Amino acid sequence: MTFRRSLFALALASLLPALGSAQALPDGKALIAKHVAAVGGRDAMDKHTSLHITGTFSLAAMGIDGPVHIYRAKPSLFLQQITIGQFGEAVSGYDGTTAWAIQPMQGASVLSGEAASQAKQQADFFADFPDAAKYTTVETVAAEDFEGRKCFKVKMVKADGTEAFQYFDAETGLAAGVVRTMDNPQMGKIEVTVVMGDYKDQGGLKLPAKITQKTPQGDVVLTFATYEWDKVDAKVFALPDAVKSMVKP
Repeated sequence: MTFRRSLFALALASLLPALGSAQALPDGKALIAKHVAAVGGRDAMDKHTSLHITGTFSLAAMGIDGPVHIYRAKPSLFLQQITIGQFGEAVSGYDGTTAWAIQPMQGASVLSGEAASQAKQQADFFADFPDAAKYTTVETVAAEDFEGRKCFKVKMVKADGTEAFQYFDAETGLAAGVVRTMDNPQMGKIEVTVVMGDYKDQGGLKLPAKITQKTPQGDVVLTFATYEWDKVDAKVFALPDAVKSMVKP
């Protein structure tokens, strides 16, 4: 082998591991399917009609905490009640038609635009079971650490252009978190990192017992204690009077 050929062989040998690593990235849709299976499967969720979650809210940067109640029901009914320390209760919901919020010191509002879209996504009873068919792009772009876990990073783009990067735990297949841009009433568009962890069995499904939302204002931590299935009264999702008066007939 000539000296030139030896150099070429060395260069090729150094390139092969990088090529192999790139080729080893699993398909994004396969990662979604693995997560759905690891959670317990959509069929297991479909056996239920509603869910009531209790837990606590904490914003350590401001020394604020309080109880949390989250109510969900098929197909996309949602109510969230958070007591923000001495500031009072923040409530938001979606009744299948109207997305709304009542905030301390701000009062009631009917959400529109991106805020309403985000509320509808949150209200989806099957939100933990992503449907790859609803995305125009599902592409695994990297294998990297995410919050101390080895994960696959998947770029997910919806038809309306909404983009997010979903992270899936390389070992368990469970969703580890997501990074996306969100609208903030005070700060405009901000990047938010949501970390999901401490998965536990809840009625035959693995659900995260801890969710941390990292924002420029500080980390918001939701810790869930109880999950009660199929006992939510539909009246819970009715529009509050303060919101009803704002909805156009």
